[in-house]
Amino acid sequence: MVFKGLLVLLSGFLFIFSSGIPMRLISRYKPDYRREVLFWGVGIWIIAFLVSTFLQNLIRQIVAGGVQPAAQQSPLTYLLGAVITTLLVQAGMLIYLNQRRKKDSDLTGEGLALGFGIGVIAQIFTGMILIAAGIGVVFQGIGLNLNLGQIQASTIDVISGESFLELFFALLSLVFFRIALLTVTATQGYLVAKSIIDRRIWFWAALLIYTAFIWLIFFLQMLLGDPNAGQVSLGLTTLLSSVVSAVYYFGVFFLGTRWLSVQLQSEMKMKSKKRSK
Repeated sequence: MVFKGLLVLLSGFLFIFSSGIPMRLISRYKPDYRREVLFWGVGIWIIAFLVSTFLQNLIRQIVAGGVQPAAQQSPLTYLLGAVITTLLVQAGMLIYLNQRRKKDSDLTGEGLALGFGIGVIAQIFTGMILIAAGIGVVFQGIGLNLNLGQIQASTIDVISGESFLELFFALLSLVFFRIALLTVTATQGYLVAKSIIDRRIWFWAALLIYTAFIWLIFFLQMLLGDPNAGQVSLGLTTLLSSVVSAVYYFGVFFLGTRWLSVQLQSEMKMKSKKRSK
């Protein structure tokens, strides 16, 4: 029990701080981006999340004919909700970057920073829940019970019932999800900025990339018979699904970081050529 608790506790901290890995790898090609823009990204995500939640609840009420819909999300609602949230997030990015364009700012740098901010704040509470649950399991393992509320108590029970191997891969996939998520949101910010500088099609490419990121893992987990397709949940996600999800998220992180690095390196070379002329 104690080792399980320490593993969950460590994973909680890794989940929160692992977002720094893609940020460091990507920003080395854009070291002068304005750090304060991250807070604008955080604000955009919060507003988009609240508006999206309201719209999704409104749509469910309309579809249900005014009857209170079930608390459990249907697959269609989950998938459409991801599209609505993404569209609102990118609309917020577009508004901000259009304002910055008038001030001759480095739009790709600011787009990346917005993406970093969105990736940092999204799912942050998952890490906090893991930390609290890990502490609870450690104390339970040494014979002490902490009053952490009903939700945390149920999470601790789930962790206690998991095998060490199942727990390890579920937590690993969560950490890899975190770094993949920030890589994708950084790509979103970069492409939204390119849609202003270059062609509008990049805006829709960004929407397609994030939607594909969410939808692909959903259908993959559904094909694997996961009862909670779309996300990794301790005690619900099967071992096979956790392993496949971990590979998927790491692949997204690796390919996304590599693609962004190539784009930013190319941009750096073009700027250096212009300066040398």
